[in-house]
Parts: sequence; C-alpha cells; structure tokens
Amino acid sequence: MTELVLPQHTNAIGTAFGGVIMSWIDICSSIAAKRHCGHVSVTARVDALEFKAPIKVGDVVRLTARLNAAFKTSMEIGVRVEREHAETGDRALCADARTTFVNIGDDGKPCPVPPLLAETDEDRRLAAEAVHRRKRRLAAKGSS
Repeated sequence: MTELVLPQHTNAIGTAFGGVIMSWIDICSSIAAKRHCGHVSVTARVDALEFKAPIKVGDVVRLTARLNAAFKTSMEIGVRVEREHAETGDRALCADARTTFVNIGDDGKPCPVPPLLAETDEDRRLAAEAVHRRKRRLAAKGSS
C-alpha cells in the first residue's frame, strides 16, 4: 500500500500523526487478511507498534503487510512502514507492528482461516514466533 503524506496528515512540526500511521497499518493489515481469507476480517489486536523515525509532509509512505501465521479463526499480520524520500527514492524503516485479525463469515461470526503455507525457512520462523506469542497471550489472559 502506498500513501502520500499531506498537510492534513501532519502535526504542527510537519511530521505525520501517529494515529494516521496507525490507521494506515490497520487498513494494510485488513487488505492482507481479506486477500488470505476471501472474507472481511476485523481488527482484534495491535501489538508491538513501534515508531522508529519521523515521516514528514511530502514523503511517500510504503506499507507492506505479511501474514505471519494463521490460527483457527484469527491470523497474525506483520506490517512494515517505510518512508520514501520523494527526490532520491531512498527508503527508511519508520514503523512496524503486528496485528491480529479475526475472519468473519457471512453470518457475522468468526469463521475458519485457511491454512498458511509456510514455504521458506523465514515463513516457518515467523509462524513459530507467532504461535509462541499467541500461547503467551492466551496464558496471560487465562491468569487474569
């Protein structure tokens, strides 16, 4: 997904509002989820959102989403946000996040997520890490 940072996206010092970037992360994740499942999916969680560098008015922003893991009715999606300098084309990592989306069926209820094909070592590593994070979240949820 590609966006152009316009004045209405920025604060008083000309850098993008965090909320605008968060919105773009949510949309990009939603598109990845829908492409994988073929259904509308809804945001359940945003994890590990970290802003690493400012994004300024006039910058082109490139968001890349990748499904890390597919579970029964949910999936973890990683999103990378890069700023692209308008004149040089150089890219810099500005933010990254992990989101969890729930697949929604025609009846409005959670429905099964198709399996994710882990074809490379990196795919398998990302999936294993996502499974581990999910187990920790579920354990913490059960203890509260």
